[in-house]
Amino acid sequence: MIGAGATLAGISTPSFAHPGHHDQTRPIGAWTRMADMPFPIQEIYPAAHREYTAAPGSIKPITNTRLVNAGGLTDDPSFQHQVTDKVTIYDPATDQWSYGPNLPFPMHHVALVSNSGFLTAIGGFARDHNGGWQMQDRVWEINNLDQSFWQEVAPLPIPQAETVSVSLNGRIHVVGGRSPSGSLNRDWGDHIDTAKHWAFYANENEWVEMASLPEQRNSAAGAVYRGALYFIGGRTVSGGNSARVDIYDPISDRWQRAAPLPAPTRLGAPIGQGGLAAATWDGYIYAFGGEWFQSGGNAGGVYSEVWEYDPREDKWRAVAAMPRPRHGLGAVALQDGIYVLGGAARVGGNETSNVLDRFSI
Repeated sequence: MIGAGATLAGISTPSFAHPGHHDQTRPIGAWTRMADMPFPIQEIYPAAHREYTAAPGSIKPITNTRLVNAGGLTDDPSFQHQVTDKVTIYDPATDQWSYGPNLPFPMHHVALVSNSGFLTAIGGFARDHNGGWQMQDRVWEINNLDQSFWQEVAPLPIPQAETVSVSLNGRIHVVGGRSPSGSLNRDWGDHIDTAKHWAFYANENEWVEMASLPEQRNSAAGAVYRGALYFIGGRTVSGGNSARVDIYDPISDRWQRAAPLPAPTRLGAPIGQGGLAAATWDGYIYAFGGEWFQSGGNAGGVYSEVWEYDPREDKWRAVAAMPRPRHGLGAVALQDGIYVLGGAARVGGNETSNVLDRFSI
């Protein structure tokens, strides 16, 4: 746990002014329904991507930040094997969706990261008649969503998916998740948790191993605040959900514990959330939704909780709950709030959603 006046992995953190106290005057936030996605989708890792284009008659570049999702699982019957290669793009200025260049093939759990002008698609699972969970090590990038194809770059050292993947100080970091447990790589049961952590050095087109996650887990969420990565919640194959939060500093290549996620309000729901999403906005980190399993994975539930984390005080508080609780969703911070998209309203692959909601305080 971070103490008052501590230095977090080389990053100076302020003393906690009011231990155990939350600002009761701070609003809890509000939700706004935005334009629905083109089709229902879950198990997604979307990103905000900023493109630079030249305005007509001008050589000065202009920026345009849009929300992008790639692949995912869907119950739309028009997609074979209930998986898609579609790339969907949301423009907050017009509240409209459009399509970008398709992924090389249909995949789910594809992690998108916007870094140094490129949008990178990492890992994930292929799904066809050979199996629904064929984990990938392949990585693609694109720098213009009007391009017609993705360019393949150096693959991950091992197949790895259900990771936390972020841009951190100019490099892409891929942390945790799951990897194949042996030679088989077809179904969910062929994989185990991993603590492996890689950083992508774009100039050398190679992945470099970094300090491993202190406690391996998958289906966690990640957020970046002041140059540090917050690895939030998640679960393990054998141990269920975790409330643990770990913080990584890329300068010292070290991890440190932070305050865990609070206990949920729903009776019977376990502490800790897997399949959740997170984003940083206006100096705070927010964690959304998730799911839990029980009775061998045949039952469980979906969390409605939204937690706000203050990195300056190492404290969580509950804010406005999700109007449509979901897991396997995405959360992307844009200028006017956090956009929460897709997911499923019931545990597992049930009641997949095309909803886009904006959360703001």
